[in-house]
Amino acid sequence: MKKNVIWLLGIVSIGAVIWWLFSDDYDSGKPTEFYMIVDNMDRIKKSGHEIFVVHNAPYDTLEIKKVIEKFNLETLPVDSLKKYRGYGRIFYRETKYMTRHFKEGDPYDPEYSSWDNTQDFRNHFKDILMTTSYSINPTGNGKCYYYYWLYWNYWNNIDAKYDNKVKIVFYNLDSLYRAKKKEYGIEE
Repeated sequence: MKKNVIWLLGIVSIGAVIWWLFSDDYDSGKPTEFYMIVDNMDRIKKSGHEIFVVHNAPYDTLEIKKVIEKFNLETLPVDSLKKYRGYGRIFYRETKYMTRHFKEGDPYDPEYSSWDNTQDFRNHFKDILMTTSYSINPTGNGKCYYYYWLYWNYWNNIDAKYDNKVKIVFYNLDSLYRAKKKEYGIEE
């Protein structure tokens, strides 16, 4: 009996060490933080996009969706969205090279590649967590669109990035926002 307990404790200890070594860097006890690295709004064409680096992003795709949609609801006022025909956001996971100080065209620090060390978004497709996009200008039938793409398998298969594309058709942005805020428990 004593040997079995020692044997079991040894296996549990080895399992705990393996889990610790291979676990991701997400800490559920710490907040997820968003850092804007690009603000490309065209006030004349009434469209644009923003790019964010997400620090301490969860790895579970449903949690990613919740965190990002809640962030959008809290930081994209309905009045601002109504001013634009189209509005998009791209969210990248913070990594060693995709940092909150990323600036396309600047050199990477630390060195990314001795061949080409210039910061380039094309080097970070696998770091994309999610994109969100609003098409606010109604078509002839009064429809508007809210799209989001969760990048499933973003670290393995860039071709699978559109596996979870969701399109929500809405006729009234205020109603969509009220429903989404209720879903996430955000006070109005």
